[in-house]
Amino acid sequence: MRPQTWKALALLAGSLLLAQASAKTSDSVVPDSVVPETVDALLERVGQWVVAIEVERNEDIPLPFQIRGASANQLRNYFKRPAGPATGILLDREGYVMTSFYNVAGTVQSMRVILSTGNSFPAKLIAKSFRDDVALLRIETNESLPEAGPIWADSSKSQTGQILFALGRSPDPDRLTVTEGIVSATRRNGGRAIQTDAKLNYGNAGGPLVNLEGRLVAMASRVGHTQPQWGLNSGVGFGTSAATLLAILPQLKAGKDIGPFRPPFLGVRGNRNPSGKGAQVRQVIEGSAAAQAGVRVDDVIREFNGIELYNFDHLRRLIFSCEVNEKIRLKIQRGDQVLEVAPILRVIPRGL
Repeated sequence: MRPQTWKALALLAGSLLLAQASAKTSDSVVPDSVVPETVDALLERVGQWVVAIEVERNEDIPLPFQIRGASANQLRNYFKRPAGPATGILLDREGYVMTSFYNVAGTVQSMRVILSTGNSFPAKLIAKSFRDDVALLRIETNESLPEAGPIWADSSKSQTGQILFALGRSPDPDRLTVTEGIVSATRRNGGRAIQTDAKLNYGNAGGPLVNLEGRLVAMASRVGHTQPQWGLNSGVGFGTSAATLLAILPQLKAGKDIGPFRPPFLGVRGNRNPSGKGAQVRQVIEGSAAAQAGVRVDDVIREFNGIELYNFDHLRRLIFSCEVNEKIRLKIQRGDQVLEVAPILRVIPRGL
């Protein structure tokens, strides 16, 4: 059976599940007022907080590579940002709007946010995260804004194969665009993003990826020429997870930019613990945070900041969720001894 047929059947099954969920609720299902009866009703509700963003630029960001030859102009046009609005997510009645930083990059002269009602307001950039491709804008108005805002999903429960809709408001701000897809991988970009096969483009980058309950699972990340390896027209797209967005939102609201990602480094290599849960250390890098804290080969790291470890990959994900110069707590089993150490994570040394 063709992949398209499988996807159509999955979406049909999802629609049936929505109808069933609206007729019966339980502790694991959100109330009837939240779960719509049909996908059309879901999109109508969710579309209230999907906005268009018009950006006037004096200069766009340059291409990261040189294009030469007879077809250079055609190639430049291929990678050039198309005309038309971008997409964003209206967060609340205070007028905060999230979008892809790529959407507002360059030398910007002015920005306007167009709501689903058609009302248009000027906006300004509050802060940005290079690490997660997120920009926080704020609408400048004294008028009352819609109460609608996203219902956040628990992105830690996202599973491969989960059905998603990528929404946008481009090229026509008056009409919602919808692209269906699935979660094709989780815990990407150091555990801060998901991967999807939904066809992301300039029009829906910065818009929401929602599940069959209409909950915000992730925000579609950039697809433009700044990161061509991220999958422009390759069938692979990425979305900054809801958990990541919620974690960085207070810092962005405070007007603090977040710089490029610097992976924190503990300084151990290892494998899954053959005797059970935990991360068994097979090498300690000389001069690393682990070495200075006294971690040794054959130690089994049982806990990270009070979290019980499943395996070494779990340890790696938790390290990447931290920052450079952050002190962490490790519980280590060394033979019959249980020790606690508190290394300070460092930058990955060159050459590793």
